[in-house]
Amino acid sequence: MPRRVLRPLSVAVLLSALVACDSVTDPPALVEGEFTVNASSAWQYVSLSDSAMVSPGSPRESNSWDIAFFATNVTLNGGAAGPGGVSAACLCQNASATDAQILAMTADSELADFESVTSVPAGLTFTTDVPTPAMSGWYTGTGASATADPSKVFLVRLSDGTSFAKVHVTGITDASAAAFSSVTLEYAVQASSTAAFGATKTIAVNANENVDLNTDAQSVNSPNWDIRLEGTTLLVNSGVTGPGMVGVADGTTTFEATTTASTQPQAYRTDRFAGAFGTAPWYRYNILGDNVISPTFDVYLIKRGSAVYKLQILDYYGETGAPRQITFRYQQIAG
Repeated sequence: MPRRVLRPLSVAVLLSALVACDSVTDPPALVEGEFTVNASSAWQYVSLSDSAMVSPGSPRESNSWDIAFFATNVTLNGGAAGPGGVSAACLCQNASATDAQILAMTADSELADFESVTSVPAGLTFTTDVPTPAMSGWYTGTGASATADPSKVFLVRLSDGTSFAKVHVTGITDASAAAFSSVTLEYAVQASSTAAFGATKTIAVNANENVDLNTDAQSVNSPNWDIRLEGTTLLVNSGVTGPGMVGVADGTTTFEATTTASTQPQAYRTDRFAGAFGTAPWYRYNILGDNVISPTFDVYLIKRGSAVYKLQILDYYGETGAPRQITFRYQQIAG
């Protein structure tokens, strides 16, 4: 269950009895609070205006939520992600902080930065969420000049959640600004996290078809798929795209030199919607080579209609050290 604090920030105080027939209406109270959400296995949706967790039946069609969390992902109810019109901007006061400075930060030490934000800075640009694929950077150029970049290697957890593959794109066919007719993948599958890679194979992924790397099969409707080509984007079967367990992490060496595609669970990305939290991530990963998520304590402004909230993510780990227990504080500053 979330920890929740709701405190009115602006309350009219009556100091004397009202004259008969006169009435006073208190201004609506602004809200503030602190939540810890268990974002370990599913999206958790929060209504900031209600200071409450909500359970939208169809999040992309629901106005009931403002912000949602899953693993390290943050999504807002606006743009491509939902009908709420929610947008955000990062004040990013710690953007130039060193890794050592980030590691030294705590919720208490960064409270002053949070409290110092009392209004929306002039000229601040708010953005809504857009589709953000897990597999990116695999080609260079645009339109007909787009070419594959084989140096971009991906570590892929496959749809079954137990097998893995190293993957890179070696070719693009019929490139245009709107779509590629196919892309060629070179890949090798390992049956488990401790298994060795099998034989290296290639497959042409045709537009709007699904590929299952475990079976080297391509189809339109099969639910057991890993990668799909739509337009100029490679999608994966997870997150906002599909029900599978595909995760994507960036390789750190060449395709040939990659010896395993199994890595820390928090390193894998899924297809998602992202805006301000995508362009300005709220954490740094693996600063000390320990696979730890370290919050930057940057302050974000979340806007819905005339209401604006400041929000600061404080922790990724629960009281017992369990991951994906995201704690954040927020406070309404306008509207």
